[in-house]
Amino acid sequence: MYPCARLFAFALCSVTALSPAISVAQQSVRPATNPSTTDPAARPLTLDDALRLGETQNRDLAAARARLKGSHADVERAMAALLPSLNVQGRLIINEPEVKVPFDQRAQTFSGLVQGGAVADASLALAKEGKLQQGGLTQALASYCRTATGANRDAVDSLCQQLINPASQLGKTPTTEELDSLLTSANPQIVIQPRLQLDANIVANVPLLVPAAYPALQGAKLAYRAQERQLEVTMAQVLQSVATAFFAAAGAEELVAARTNTIEVAQKTVDNARVRLQAGVVNKVEVTRAELALIQAKQRLLESQDNRASAYRMLATMIKQPAGSFKVVPPPEPSTETGAEDQLVDQALKSRPELLSLDLSSRAASSQVTSSWLRYSPNVSLFGNIRLTNATGFAGRVDSYSFGAQLDWQVFDGFARDAQRHQFEAQRRDLELRMEQLRDSISDEVINARRNVTTKRQGLVTAQRALQMAQETLNLVRLQYEAGTATQLDLLTSQDQMDLASVGLAQARFDLSLSLIQLRRLIGAPLIS
Repeated sequence: MYPCARLFAFALCSVTALSPAISVAQQSVRPATNPSTTDPAARPLTLDDALRLGETQNRDLAAARARLKGSHADVERAMAALLPSLNVQGRLIINEPEVKVPFDQRAQTFSGLVQGGAVADASLALAKEGKLQQGGLTQALASYCRTATGANRDAVDSLCQQLINPASQLGKTPTTEELDSLLTSANPQIVIQPRLQLDANIVANVPLLVPAAYPALQGAKLAYRAQERQLEVTMAQVLQSVATAFFAAAGAEELVAARTNTIEVAQKTVDNARVRLQAGVVNKVEVTRAELALIQAKQRLLESQDNRASAYRMLATMIKQPAGSFKVVPPPEPSTETGAEDQLVDQALKSRPELLSLDLSSRAASSQVTSSWLRYSPNVSLFGNIRLTNATGFAGRVDSYSFGAQLDWQVFDGFARDAQRHQFEAQRRDLELRMEQLRDSISDEVINARRNVTTKRQGLVTAQRALQMAQETLNLVRLQYEAGTATQLDLLTSQDQMDLASVGLAQARFDLSLSLIQLRRLIGAPLIS
């Protein structure tokens, strides 16, 4: 496998390993031609620009933010146990049969009329003869009617008129219509259950004391904060994938430049061989070898251009930008001052969002354990009920009201609360053990990443020196070849060595940049400066 293929096989595998969703996202990218790095319309794109675009435009992060919003529903559900509730219900009921209760008082009313009529006729006859007199009780009642006021006087006003001036009432004779209306009103029909019944209920409940709800709400809030930290974990992973894709594109640009330079060197060798052939110094074989080397160099350039286009498309997918609309600008040589191991480990243990997420989740599980214990305590609430109906019954009103206090105490539930508490206790213990394991893993990762940075920094120095020596060797072998003290194979071998050194330098810069990004992520430092 050519060095170019090795470089970009590593780069593409690194990006895929850091972001499993990239391969899926690539399927939705529009087919595009190789992005032209000389297109004047292509805007320059720095590493910070790529990371900011990844933070705001990346689809994986957008999906993670949407999931975080959905997880806030747990907090809202926990809060609902402490807030008042209001329920309005309307019903249309068809009852069959209709239920009525009759209260027939017509016989008693008519009997009273007969007796009253006989007394009235006798009183009228005595009044005409001048013999109608009032007894002592009647006189006392008449005196009361003269002095009574307010509601009591209103209730007996018609009777008082008869006591005060009995003769004025004796001459009135009721008509047939009046008697019929009087008897009809004496036979009321009270509807207990109408055929078409309309009901409306308004029920309000106000929790006063719900002991288990308070730690449950606290646990839900802690769990939501843990999800926020988990979003930071996802963001760091996505941004690291964006940085990897960015450096892959930057390395591809450097590799294309190196391949272009290799073609210039190979073309110079071909021209030199042709001149020497015309001079009769060499034979046709040397020209053929030089031309073959030039063809191979051009093929490797095409491969590197394809790899560059692939790297650009991958980066464009991750930052949601059109392929070919930008050109990466390689950052300056990064500072390799990493600090002491103890300082980096301490910073990682304080800043890594994974560790903070586990800590918050553990505290949330502890709150849920407390809530499970408090579920054994009673709950106190106030309630109110308003009912509107056309089934008025004996009350004769369409509305009724009820208010009160309510105490709910579930004494035994078949050990369901215990089962829930055991589940949260096991979850808390699991989170505590995972947090301890993560602390040790973070320490190991930070130490290994720091040493990796040191190794990659030395590798970059070695690659730079190797390229310098390869260039000097090529120049020396070319002079020797022109002087006749070196063969063409020596010259072609030197060209290949310089090409390998150029690729090695691009790979070394790529590796060092990735190792620094990896270290920054592992210690919880922001990737965007």
